[in-house]
This record gives sequence, structure tokens and C-alpha cells, in this order.
Amino acid sequence: MKKIKCFKVFVFFVIGLLSLTFVTHLESNVAIGATNTDSAYVNTVTDLEKTDLLGGVSLYEQKMNSLLNGDSAKIFQEHFVQWVDLENYDNGVKLVTWTKQNADSWNAATTKICAQDWEAHHPGWIVVAGVNGDFFQNSGKITWEPTNNFMADGDMYRADYVGGHRKVIGISDNNEIIVGDPEISDLYLQLMSSEGEVVEQFPIASYNETPKETGINLYTKDMIESHDLTGYTVYVGKYTMCRISNGTNETVFVKGSIETSRPGTVDEKPRQIREVTTEDGGTKQEITREFYLATKDSSYEQKLQNGTLVRCQHNYEGNWSNVTQSVGFIHQMLVDGKSQFQKSTDSFIYTDHPRTFIGFKADGTPVLMVVDGRGKTAAEKNYGVSLFEGAEIMKLAGCVDAYNLDGGGSSTLIVRNNEGGFDVVNRPSDGSERSTGNAIFLVMRDPAVESKLGK
Repeated sequence: MKKIKCFKVFVFFVIGLLSLTFVTHLESNVAIGATNTDSAYVNTVTDLEKTDLLGGVSLYEQKMNSLLNGDSAKIFQEHFVQWVDLENYDNGVKLVTWTKQNADSWNAATTKICAQDWEAHHPGWIVVAGVNGDFFQNSGKITWEPTNNFMADGDMYRADYVGGHRKVIGISDNNEIIVGDPEISDLYLQLMSSEGEVVEQFPIASYNETPKETGINLYTKDMIESHDLTGYTVYVGKYTMCRISNGTNETVFVKGSIETSRPGTVDEKPRQIREVTTEDGGTKQEITREFYLATKDSSYEQKLQNGTLVRCQHNYEGNWSNVTQSVGFIHQMLVDGKSQFQKSTDSFIYTDHPRTFIGFKADGTPVLMVVDGRGKTAAEKNYGVSLFEGAEIMKLAGCVDAYNLDGGGSSTLIVRNNEGGFDVVNRPSDGSERSTGNAIFLVMRDPAVESKLGK
């Protein structure tokens, strides 16, 4: 009898020990106890690594864990977190957007290639760091087009915007930020200087439609049917960039120069290819990339002479009139220092994805962050975050406002290395960099060029 009694006591002891172990494990995975950060939902797992880059930009890398969706019924999960921030704008660093240049159509490129392309189009400037940008059309009807309003260097590639929780971040040349639904004008013809400044602009009366009797009419490669332009003067341009949005309004952007002018005919449609005679008497096809400006107003004869640089686009206006760079986002998850979407029931918001964020500190300086996820093995412990968790982590990085950019396999953070190339800092979940529609960079004048100039 004594042996049986002792056995029962032992069994109860084991059960109690297992229960205590279970509770201890549970408490280490829910927001019951204290964390080692200022957030009740985030712990640091490894020491913070800091690398100083150029221009007062710094790179930070750290393994963290966070409570899934901020829900105490969930568990803490680990992920690699990396971000760059800027001490101040004193060193001439600018925040810019970019898309890899292509004359004829929307284009996708990796963040590294996009950075190289930005530098190729901005001699004397360098990219210090950057992340992928807005969501883009890479499923269904694949066009690679950003899915929201987008401007780079004052060029309004896509005037269409979505609204609702899909708003836009606008950036001026002096790094001032505006966020919300942009104010956008009607379509304009702009006469440009060689430095890229607008000299004069005029409203465009129609686009790829039956021409209006007054004003100026625009025709691009995307027009479906030809038009009768008899009685109009047709200014034939060659574009260096032409974009048609697949959004609701199908907005247009054209940039190029006037090549010639002539009287209009009954059956007009811009040509993209023409057949020309070669020196040996044969023929070959030549890419023309035509667009037409048609008008009955003779005053344009002096304005649209051969070689004149022109741009046809919608403009920002009102409070947005100083914006020269912009990018769209889906959801602001940190508002005036308060994290949003705790215990969200929206799967887009609560799912633990790799994420890309942009945020701003109280002084307006930016933070660009990527949280990795979708680890290849359980041992890697690299899960990703919900938007609430991302907001808590961005707050720890010093932000008061933060916004969700394209994530998943698109999430990429690059930094400039000592050889003048770029390193991908994070662990893209596709296993390699994904080509995306646009990107956001911290840029500055090349110190090597400044040194040579003695400045």
C-alpha cells in the first residue's frame, strides 16, 4: 500500500511539473510578462548591429520577436529586421522615387538595378540605400505598372490614384512630406527647358479622341482608331517616354521633342515604325516612337518649333503643388505614435508576411525598413509580421508615422558598399531579388565628384 501511495504522489508531482513547464512556456509566448523593449509586444533576440553609411545614413540589423497581431492568444515569433535611417538632412541627402527607364511600356527591375539606373540618369549623384516601393501589377493582366499614383523627378508617370486606405506619400525637392489623397489637375502640354524646368504650359483639349476645334489635341501610340485631322496643323513628336495607365481614368504621360510639323490628313495615327530606304537601295524598318499634337491655333507655330522639348502630363496642384516625387501605400499602420490594427480580422493586415515600411520621425527624417519572413526552414525562425507588429517595431526605430509598402517576395533593402555597388541586406523570401515596379532611395551628391571639383 505504501508503494502505491508513493507512486501516486510521484505521478501528481510529474503532472504538476509538466503543467508548470507548459504554463512557463505559454507565458514566454504571450504578452503576459515584461519584454526587453519599450513595446509590450516586441523583444530583441540579438544585439543591435549598426553600420554607418554615407551622408549620415545608418544601417541597423537585429533579430526580434513580436506577438502575432498583438493578440495575447497568439505566440511570439522571430524575424530578422533591418532598417536605415537618417540623422538629419544637413549632408544634402534626399528622399526620391524611381522606376527603371523604358521608353515604350511599364517596366520592372530589381531594387539594385533600379538604383543603378537612377545613378545612370543622375550623373554626380549616388544612391546610399533604398527599398522596393509601391504594389504593382504582377498578376492577372501583368503590366508591371504601379497600382497607385506615382511621380519621379516631377514626371507624373501615373496620375490615376485609388483613395480610401490606399493613399500617397508626396515628397518635395526640400524633403517636405505630404500624405493623403493628391490634388491632381487636368492634362497639360508643357514646354520644357533643357534643365527640365517648365517654361510654359497649356491645357490639352482632348486625348486620342475626335479633335476639338480650339486648343491642342494629343494623340499617342495607344489610340485605337485613326482620326481625320484635315484642317489641323500636326506637330509630330518623338517620345522618350510614353505611359498609359491601366487605372480607371487611363491617364497618360508623354515626354519627348518636336521633330517636324505638317498639314493634317484624313487618316492620322502615330507610327511606331516606318520603312526607310537604305544607301544600297534596299529598305529597313526604323523605330519612330511618334506622338502628335494637332491644333488649328497658329500661335503654336512659334512655340512648337523643331527640337522643342515637351511633356504632356497631369500636375499636382493645391497643397501638393511642390511635390516632385511620390509613391503609393496600402494602410498607414502608425499614426501620431499610435499603432493601428491590433487584433485585426483582415487577413491582409494580420498575416505574418515579409514587409517593407517607410516611416518618419518627429523631425521629418525618414526610416526605410524591411522585416523578413517566410523562412525556408522552421529552424531559421524567420516568420514575418502583421501590420500592428510592424507599427510597434517602426515605433521602436523612432517613427511617429509609418506606412506599408509592397511586401512578400518584393521586400528588399539595399545599401551602397565600399566598391560602389549595392548589397541586399535582407533575405528576400523568393530566394533572390524580385523585380518590382518602383523603388524609394536615399541619395546624395557623389563625394568623389565633389572632391575632384574642390567643393
